[in-house]
Amino acid sequence: MNHNKKDHYFLADGGEMGKLSRTKDWSRTYLGDPEQWPKSLCTMTAVVLNNPLAMCIAWGNDFTQIYNDAFRLILASPQQNEALGSSAKETFSEIWKIIEPKFTDAMKGKSGSLDDFIISVDRNGDEEKSCYNFLYSPIKLENGEIGGVLITAVENKKLLDTTIKRTVKEKDSAKKIEESNKRFRDTLKQAPVGISILRGPDYFVEMANEAYLQIVDREESSFVGRPLFESLPEVKESVNSLLESVLTTGIPFHGNELPIPLKRFGKIDISYFDFLYYPLKEEDGEISGIIVTVTEVSDKVEARKKTEQNEERLNIVLEASELGTWELNVKIGELIYSPRYLEIVGGYTENTDLTHEQLVQHIHPDDMPIRNKALQDALVSGVLNYETRTIWSDKSIHWVEGKGKVFYDENNKPEKLIGTARDITREKTHQQQIEENAIRFRNLVMQSPVPKAILRGTDMKIEMANFVLLKNIWKKNESDVQGKRILDVFPELQEQKYAKLLQEVYSNGNVIAESESLLIIESNSFYVDFEFAPLLENDNSISGIKITLIDVTEKVETRKKIEESEKRFRSLTESIPQLIWETDEKGNYLFASGKWVKYSGIHPEGKESWNIIIHPDDLKGNTAIWKHSLKTGEAYRSDVRILRKDGAYRWHTAIGEPVLDENNKIVKWVGAFSDIHTEKAFSQELEQQVAARTRELLLMNESLKKSEERYHLMVEEVQDYAILYLNQDGIIENWNIGAEKIKGYKSEEIIGKNFQVFYTEEDKKNKLPQTLLQLAREKGKAVQEGWRVKKNGKLFWSSVVITAVHNKKNEIIGFSKVTHDLTEKKKADDKLKLNALELKQKNIELELMNQELQSFAYISSHDLQEPLRKIQTFATQIMEKESINLSETGKDKFKRMQNAAQRMQTLINDLLAYSRTNVEERIFKKTDLSKIINEVKEDLKEELTQKDAVIEIGESCELKIIPFQFRQLLYNLVSNSLKFSKPDIPAVVKIKSEVKKGEDLGNNTLNKELNYCHISVADNGIGFEEQYSKKIFEVFQRLHGRDQYKGTGIGLAIVKKIVDNHNGVITASGEQNEGAVFDIYIPIN
Repeated sequence: MNHNKKDHYFLADGGEMGKLSRTKDWSRTYLGDPEQWPKSLCTMTAVVLNNPLAMCIAWGNDFTQIYNDAFRLILASPQQNEALGSSAKETFSEIWKIIEPKFTDAMKGKSGSLDDFIISVDRNGDEEKSCYNFLYSPIKLENGEIGGVLITAVENKKLLDTTIKRTVKEKDSAKKIEESNKRFRDTLKQAPVGISILRGPDYFVEMANEAYLQIVDREESSFVGRPLFESLPEVKESVNSLLESVLTTGIPFHGNELPIPLKRFGKIDISYFDFLYYPLKEEDGEISGIIVTVTEVSDKVEARKKTEQNEERLNIVLEASELGTWELNVKIGELIYSPRYLEIVGGYTENTDLTHEQLVQHIHPDDMPIRNKALQDALVSGVLNYETRTIWSDKSIHWVEGKGKVFYDENNKPEKLIGTARDITREKTHQQQIEENAIRFRNLVMQSPVPKAILRGTDMKIEMANFVLLKNIWKKNESDVQGKRILDVFPELQEQKYAKLLQEVYSNGNVIAESESLLIIESNSFYVDFEFAPLLENDNSISGIKITLIDVTEKVETRKKIEESEKRFRSLTESIPQLIWETDEKGNYLFASGKWVKYSGIHPEGKESWNIIIHPDDLKGNTAIWKHSLKTGEAYRSDVRILRKDGAYRWHTAIGEPVLDENNKIVKWVGAFSDIHTEKAFSQELEQQVAARTRELLLMNESLKKSEERYHLMVEEVQDYAILYLNQDGIIENWNIGAEKIKGYKSEEIIGKNFQVFYTEEDKKNKLPQTLLQLAREKGKAVQEGWRVKKNGKLFWSSVVITAVHNKKNEIIGFSKVTHDLTEKKKADDKLKLNALELKQKNIELELMNQELQSFAYISSHDLQEPLRKIQTFATQIMEKESINLSETGKDKFKRMQNAAQRMQTLINDLLAYSRTNVEERIFKKTDLSKIINEVKEDLKEELTQKDAVIEIGESCELKIIPFQFRQLLYNLVSNSLKFSKPDIPAVVKIKSEVKKGEDLGNNTLNKELNYCHISVADNGIGFEEQYSKKIFEVFQRLHGRDQYKGTGIGLAIVKKIVDNHNGVITASGEQNEGAVFDIYIPIN
């Protein structure tokens, strides 16, 4: 049986898509001419086009599509016809990322499915949502390779009616095919057998009967007598090797149903033939030709193929749909069913022979009324349709969808019921989950603490809005908004950006979110963080918008207040004399007031800046203190010298306080540097004065020294600062941590109150707060010290600086108020005053002592020496004139009396000299020491001659001294050396001097930074033991008896006193019989 171009059997019938497939120019597609299509593609095309289920073939790596009318309904309107012959990648481009893995797996031989996929279906011109299960199965070629993918779409509802209709139609078709096959078989019996004889290696046609000529569609005149392949070149590739084998081997060849391409009736077709190639032998046995007997069996092959295709089609449909089939004889109750039906109803995986009654027992008892009523209705209506639960043999519960049709006998009575069963457990479970998820989603939205709403459709109707949104932002009841267009409920959104943003989300599917956006609802303004997100269906289509709104009005307004407060704080830092700074919790730079650049010329932004600004001697200690504060969280306190831009260093006290968050965690550090250079200079000068006075009074009052030490500790103090900002009326608007520490108030307790709360009742009564503000207005600044009141009622002494803050127009907009807690300083000042009073009292006592000492000196000079001179005079006269009248004993006693009087006179003169070292007027003059040494040599000329002594003068220097005291000092030292010289050995006294720094002179009592004149007086006398090196400077201390060495024991005490008067130090060293050395250190200035 022959087919023309538009009459391929596999494109026959098939409804609208069959018609389109037959008129389609396939040569322009990936598949090419249908005549060249693989057998499996042809078979599947026939199956798909005539199948009631929605099916589509996606062939080759391009996935070129062939589909039936049922599948056409699934496609969108523009694509229903255009998708034929095009790639599935293009048709389903929007969801290709979702379904591509299914195609890839199928091309690898692995079936798969995409369940419960919701799409829009065109039903009689109306677009409806429907849920489908898509099955993806591989289609194999004859060689076992995968040629394409079969897509079967099974709708979850209303499937049976369509299936039954298609089944009836298929049975009618099968009946027609069977009748056609019968006619073909009758015709075949009557057909003649084609016979031809071929000769030689070129296979010349010697003879061909009419049947053969009809088969090849050739005329005898043009066919016989010519080489076979000249007349039939198209068959050479198929039969040449067969003919050659028979011609060379002599072995006959019999072929059945061999496909041969044959050009006849104006085209080349593949036809099927049974034929015999038999060798023709000559008498000598040589093979000279071949007898060909051929019978065309194309119709038989086509008929068999159609039968096979029908069987394969039915198996594919059943396998793809996963349906269980059954047939119930209504009259006798006999039930015939497929293994799949048994598995669906009872869970049996092996062949089991169960009766109708046994299978019915698997239906859930609660669902039996549903099944029975559906069966009764079917006997009347002719259609069976129900859903029930079944209990499997393992006691698990499953859902089954039953569909069927009633067939009637000749008396129009029900004879049998044929139908299908489908396991819908997963669909039911999924549907239940969807319903539960919808309920949970609604509850989640409605109960969410975050305002949320759901809009549906292109007109954006309000499907739901939760209670928080309705109450706090929309100010509506649910009944006022539900089901209404959001732009009808809130038309003011049209004038804002939100209407366009909502439309953009719905059109493009973009998620749009913003923070702190201004929203106006019915004249009420809000700041919101919002998100508009598309609601996507399973097919990725947009069905609505989810709105999330978070009211951040309070946060925004609070931040703005903080920013304004920060602005005022920055302004405040520029109006106060302190250098303000801020760092983060790790000590990294955040802020520094402009005063830093004005003062130092450097902005302290990092470690290098600080290395330049802080004095090198203070840097290491200050860094350690700062690191300790960062590590422990303790307040930062340090006194350092800061470099001014003119190159001078000035003392500053540095303070820093940690700022804590609500979790008591440090978030930053705030501090200030305050200039205390004047206080430091005053303190140092005061220390020097007190130290000098202390040395003068050391021997008189040890307790005064301890008091002065307490005073030194008192003045070395560090203070905190309270920094406030007041408005024009004195109301507190800003409050720092220092203020909280000093005054005890938290910021929330004090901001908004008048600053006079810190003043005593007496100061309030005297209107001191108002007076200070008025002074600041008039003078620009008000400075005052006085008592202030803390939150706990305690008083503290404070130094207050109130500075007027001006705007650009030089108008007063408020005041900065800096309070310095001087309570400790107040105590120190009071203590200092007390010490000053004590010092004054001591000076008065000292003056009285000096007056008494002057009286004593006067008495020593006149009253005491007058009787002593008379004693000496009378004793001398008696010894000269009355000696003859005296016994030797009397003479001895008179002589001893004279010696005693002489010693007494010497003692009085020495005491007078000692006392004058304190009371004489101290006039310092720059003097050359060598000049004084020469004067002393002249005074001691006789003694030097008697002792045969020598004074060696080394290097000398000039310094400011009290000349007459220093002459006394050197006189006493040289006299001492002469007095304690060794007998019979010439005395040698060496005097030298040099100027050096204290640190280079090897004496720990000296100030290392000062320059000293070091005077050394050394001799070669009898020396002394080292244990007496300090004792010899005490008054009336003697190391030898009066008979051995004359003297009063006051000479070296006078030397020590003179050195003290010059703020110097004297030490003595010696060794018995090795001489003595006196080292004197006098400050140059």
